[in-house]
Amino acid sequence: MVSMALGLLCTLMLIAGWQWNYRAFIQTTQLSELQQSAQFVLSFMQQELLNQNFWAGFQLEELPPTTLMTPTADCSGPLDSGSFPKLHQGFVGIYSGTVGHIGTPGCLTVARKGSDFLQLKRLAGAPVFKAELKANRVYLQQYQRHASFVALHSSGLYPAATYWPYVHQLWYVALQKHEGKNIPVLMRKRLVRQLSGQLAMDTSSVIDGVEMLHFELGVDSNFDGQMDYSKPSDQIPDAVWLGQSGKIIQLRFYVLLRSITADLTYTNVQQYQLGQRLYKAPGDQYRRLLVSSAVTFNNL
Repeated sequence: MVSMALGLLCTLMLIAGWQWNYRAFIQTTQLSELQQSAQFVLSFMQQELLNQNFWAGFQLEELPPTTLMTPTADCSGPLDSGSFPKLHQGFVGIYSGTVGHIGTPGCLTVARKGSDFLQLKRLAGAPVFKAELKANRVYLQQYQRHASFVALHSSGLYPAATYWPYVHQLWYVALQKHEGKNIPVLMRKRLVRQLSGQLAMDTSSVIDGVEMLHFELGVDSNFDGQMDYSKPSDQIPDAVWLGQSGKIIQLRFYVLLRSITADLTYTNVQQYQLGQRLYKAPGDQYRRLLVSSAVTFNNL
């Protein structure tokens, strides 16, 4: 009897030790994955935001309507004309809000409601000459003090002009199926020129496990180059987005990451402060990590 009791005790101790080691392994693995995702997200967003507001010396209101066709599934909205300027419509270089609220671009049909979106337009990279134009890109043609949006086979291309690659993209969160479960994913829509010559907003995933985005904007209200206040995107007046009563010179982003798989030994009831927004975990089995950073736009 004594030997049986000792054997049972040893077995229970082994099981308990295995369970503890398993929980520690899962926790360590998930925290490591979250840290890797955090490093990627910070690097990705900071790099993409680095040259925001760069328009080669032009003001947005100086950019004329284009002769290019409107892209398929273009990301326009009540305040913004989409990829290109249009007559009697606003053309906004940076725009953000909460999915599901007024002002959400029409292209966000499957975006996760309650999370923010961010739409960015700018010129990118070093300028090229006419002979260097690529078929899959859109450019801003700069000829003396005149500007126009063009593609490789557009009419009126000047050999002596400078051509700046044009970037229009939009970030948001959507749910995707993975092994029968919904996984939150950071998504990006980006303006591309297809092989057919048609312009379109191409959709791709950036990284899995991004559950919530939140953006707060720093505004220079008197155009002296200094930030006067910072507010969440939903509180920014339309006149500021349009550059009429202020200029956005800083963006602070908050990204809430979530583990891809659940840990049945863990319950998350934590609260996460995304700037002025509080997010409460729903008591599920997913670990989370909040990361944030700010980028000041120097291309003014």
